[in-house]
Amino acid sequence: MAACGDDGPCLQDDKGECIAGETGAGTDPGFEGCAPHDQFEVGAELTCQGEGTGWLVTDVYGAGKQNPLTSCLAYEDPLNIPEFPTPDDCASVPLYQIPLGIPTPTACCTDDAAEESVVGTCELDCGFAACNAAIAAIRASADALVAPEPILEGAYDISKADLYAYADMLEAPLYLARCAEQVAENPDEIVELGLGGGASSPTKFGHIKDATLHLSCALDPEEPYASDPSAGACEEPTNIPASMAEQEAGGSIAAGAVTVSGPSAQITAAIHNASVSTRETLNRDMSVDFTLTAFEADVVDTSAGSFEFRNTHISLGGPASGTLEGEAVTFAPGTLRFVVNASVLVDGEALYGGLPAIAEFGNDTHATAIRGLDGSFHFVDATFVVGEYTAVLNTEPSVLAPVQ
Repeated sequence: MAACGDDGPCLQDDKGECIAGETGAGTDPGFEGCAPHDQFEVGAELTCQGEGTGWLVTDVYGAGKQNPLTSCLAYEDPLNIPEFPTPDDCASVPLYQIPLGIPTPTACCTDDAAEESVVGTCELDCGFAACNAAIAAIRASADALVAPEPILEGAYDISKADLYAYADMLEAPLYLARCAEQVAENPDEIVELGLGGGASSPTKFGHIKDATLHLSCALDPEEPYASDPSAGACEEPTNIPASMAEQEAGGSIAAGAVTVSGPSAQITAAIHNASVSTRETLNRDMSVDFTLTAFEADVVDTSAGSFEFRNTHISLGGPASGTLEGEAVTFAPGTLRFVVNASVLVDGEALYGGLPAIAEFGNDTHATAIRGLDGSFHFVDATFVVGEYTAVLNTEPSVLAPVQ
């Protein structure tokens, strides 16, 4: 029996299901003669030309009859923005006028690069620009929310928190790459990216029940890029992340536990037979993208009231994208998703005809792990909220060995 553990934030595929795995994110499309897909010392900077558009549609619990709400990246009449905009009020903007401090998309290519390589690089760089602009716009929309009266402040704060969580999720390296690739692979089309429900409790006014991001990036069909003599030489495009080195590692986890608390339960169950693998990517700006590529663990048999859980197994639903600063790894809401498989008994009777129950759970708040300078890794209070219940995962530090 399969079940969805929660409806929290996640980047969805075209079927509305949370994307599990990298699904192409981070792959090299192989644009020969253009950075960062081809390595060379000096190239010519080419300015990508065209226009893009974007808007976010949110379905807010308790928002009233004007729901769902639309927030545009740019408006047809910026001096007279409607109180309740619709997608028809959203405008396209030239690529050199992308707002919120996002750089104009460029391609960095050698003189002999084929036109299709330059165009492909422009489309991907524009995809990253569009997604970065969306992230900045979502945060700006959250900052702009002001409750019209004190009684509504709590609901507005919940909507703000959900918007920040969406932005943080999209900013996770794998999700950002996936977003950019979706836009780049569908030039001249408006791509719909489902973001799922907000991180807040579905029972609270202001909770975002569902959000969909709409983005497009269309190059000028007559002149998709132009050379600027004053731009000079370059080594990489403007918005596509450029990595310098990558390291994979793995190891076993000596000990850990899952603590579940709620109205009728307060249990702590130890984990065993646990293993973990990771990948770290060093970027040119010296930031480090951290990816938890696998996690497996068995949980000791336990019970809560009349419920018994046997043969419980936890596995990572797909690569979890985080950021590493110092020794702290941060996973944005919705980016760390575990699949739990267990046999469930009630008063000694097996449910579902003895078949195991399967559920997927995502982190509704920022989850933290420690990647020590000594090569160790462990989770610190990684929290998952399901209805009125909270599960917290902790593990002992385990040394990871590089994978050659």
